[in-house]
Formats: sequence, C-alpha cells, structure tokens
Amino acid sequence: MKELKPFKLERYFAKYEFSAPYLLSASDCESLRLNEVLEMADDESLAEWQRLSLGYTES
Repeated sequence: MKELKPFKLERYFAKYEFSAPYLLSASDCESLRLNEVLEMADDESLAEWQRLSLGYTES
C-alpha cells in the first residue's frame, strides 16, 4: 500500500499548537454547549428546536 503524504496542516499544528502565544490559524472552532447555542436562538428557531424529534428514519 502506498504511504500517504503528511497532512501539512496537521504537521503545522503538531509543531506550533501548544507553543505559539496566539493561535490565529485554527482549522476548527471552539465548541459550544447546546444550551449556549439555544440562548442565541430567536423565538422562531427555539420553537422549531423544541418541536424537533430525533429518531431513526425508515429505510
């Protein structure tokens, strides 16, 4: 099997993620708790969320 080339962004973070004083090049965002997201919702969006039902779909 052919060896994959190093993923440059991952190599960059491996080198600098915990040593740089400011991390201005993140490829992801800070996570939020669900209640933090819902606190930002308008009334209509919050009502939609409250009606949401999670489950399996028929196949």
